[in-house]
Amino acid sequence: MTKRLSRREFLTTIEAIGLTAALDGFNWSRAADEAAETIRPKKVDALEVAPSITIAHCCDPQLGFGEANTPEEAYAADLARLLKEVELLNELKPDLVLYAGDMTNRWQEVAKDWPEILKSIKAPLLVAPGNHDIPDPVKGSVVKVFTDVFGKEYDSIVLNGWKIIAINSQYVRPTEEKTLYDAQVEWFRRELEDAKTSGLRSIVASHVPPFVKTLDEKDEYFNFPSTLRQSFLDYLVANDATFYLAGHTHTTLERDYRGVPILNGETTSRNFDRRDFGFRLLKIDEKLNFTWDFVEVQKNVAAAKS
Repeated sequence: MTKRLSRREFLTTIEAIGLTAALDGFNWSRAADEAAETIRPKKVDALEVAPSITIAHCCDPQLGFGEANTPEEAYAADLARLLKEVELLNELKPDLVLYAGDMTNRWQEVAKDWPEILKSIKAPLLVAPGNHDIPDPVKGSVVKVFTDVFGKEYDSIVLNGWKIIAINSQYVRPTEEKTLYDAQVEWFRRELEDAKTSGLRSIVASHVPPFVKTLDEKDEYFNFPSTLRQSFLDYLVANDATFYLAGHTHTTLERDYRGVPILNGETTSRNFDRRDFGFRLLKIDEKLNFTWDFVEVQKNVAAAKS
């Protein structure tokens, strides 16, 4: 049975991603309806003009989660695929490399190889931490382990007229770390609303997606609480967010909310839909036409044999 959030938990959760204005009676749904009438992304087979931005959308390297006989073998295989992925990223030279969380399978091992890997990535980098990087409930001591390696637990970057905002989606679950929690509240609202005010197009990224298949699906491990999803997404649309990039599901998914594509790509650790290992290259032009093409890192030999 799905656990219903108490009112206190709901208010806490909805504030955590910057939606306190919704509690003051602002109609984000109406604002989203108005915003959705503006130009929205359109997926095409190929762009007719040069992209205004190219983003490497990388999901769940999750070192140690791959299928193998032992945890040590799993880690080694995942690491080898990750290093190959980095080689391809450096060859492709995207404007931005985005990792949508779960950088390792055990948060205690995040510093094992990532410091050296980070030095080898040539493009600007954003990381949205996953539930294996900062398990819920969020604890300050674990956040520090993550930030000691990656610098920040949430961050944004402005490139070519775009602002890409990577949030820590672990704050959609209750936490006692009020200071850390409040800091993301204020930061996220400011980043998103300032992007709109400045005329920047925005992309939001997190590890956990708002929903997996449908907005009204039941609460579970892979999505936001149902009490939160629509208000959160309406808030994004009302503030002219154009794409939502996520990880966590280990399946390749394409859906949208009011014209905002919500995308989950392949991983280099384990794909539950048995797809080949790799990542996605998102290219967007000035008219918001886009391609989201798969870049293979390695064939999934085990899937082919099954």
